[in-house]
Amino acid sequence: MVEPTESVAADERTPPHRSWSSLLLTAGVVATGLVLVLTVGVTRPGAPRTDPAAGPGAIAAATTTPSLVPSAGAAAPRSAVAAPVDHPQASDLAELDNWARRLSAATTLSNAQLAAYGRAEMWLRGEAPSCRLSWATLAGIGQAEAAGTGPLPVPDAIWARFAARATQDGKPADRMNIDDAAYAMARYLCSGGADLSTAGGWWHTMLDYTRSEPRAAEILAAADTFAAARPGG
Repeated sequence: MVEPTESVAADERTPPHRSWSSLLLTAGVVATGLVLVLTVGVTRPGAPRTDPAAGPGAIAAATTTPSLVPSAGAAAPRSAVAAPVDHPQASDLAELDNWARRLSAATTLSNAQLAAYGRAEMWLRGEAPSCRLSWATLAGIGQAEAAGTGPLPVPDAIWARFAARATQDGKPADRMNIDDAAYAMARYLCSGGADLSTAGGWWHTMLDYTRSEPRAAEILAAADTFAAARPGG
């Protein structure tokens, strides 16, 4: 049983130093709450989340490191022959294969590579219409990064967050599959919300990816070469 205690005045019951401590603690909690509210409020809806398992990789750096600024006069890649129009209710395979076959000789890329890059462009038109990603940019990355792993090298952090099966056949995404590699890279490039048909959007995205203006310029030169190709007979 709890023993009854004498009633005491409020100023006697709570020592002054405890009152100030309580006030300071309350102020700290309120300030922390405001910081959290403001932080959540400015997060862009739909922005890719950082994957803790991926570690401090390239994607996390794109959100925490200030973007590099390209040299004055930097331009976007030239316009390429567009990949076929996507037909959601019908198979696009024959049309895509024919498109790839007609461009293959002019680009020195294989039919399989062109079809993969073209399919990625097609899919991203629906997933991120404002991105305006061209297959030529993917081909430029493949050309410039050819010494890496896989048919189109995809960094570990990008693969961990953006890997998906491009052909939608129910199988898991395969890093060594050119279709899946191109699709993962396309999803990453379009994740920042930039318009890759503009110089500003293309360079902002590519510098976030490469963290190097010379490497981005190399990709641009390769993309321009591929974009200049025109279909054969």
